[in-house]
Amino acid sequence: MWLLIDDQRNLNTDAIARTPEAGKKLLAIGGWSCLCLDHDLAAEESGYDVLMWAIEYDKVPEKVQLVTSNPVGRLNMRAALEAHGYCTSDGINFKKVSTA
Repeated sequence: MWLLIDDQRNLNTDAIARTPEAGKKLLAIGGWSCLCLDHDLAAEESGYDVLMWAIEYDKVPEKVQLVTSNPVGRLNMRAALEAHGYCTSDGINFKKVSTA
């Protein structure tokens, strides 16, 4: 199942969270195969903050797709994902690297 956390976009996902709080609640449930994440969420917290929370609580799915058009936000989220074992060939689609 795919989860989108974005305050504006509508993508073909199984669930959409419009706020950071709603996104965290859905991530906490688990069972997501892919997280589509925007950076600018029209709230005090950004997509980067949500991502850091998900990393801290081990709630990041195996796949992550960055749907932000914010170049600085994308770079920050990319750095966080790569630092936690995700790889990418295009800077948009990330996959957890197996350590086994």
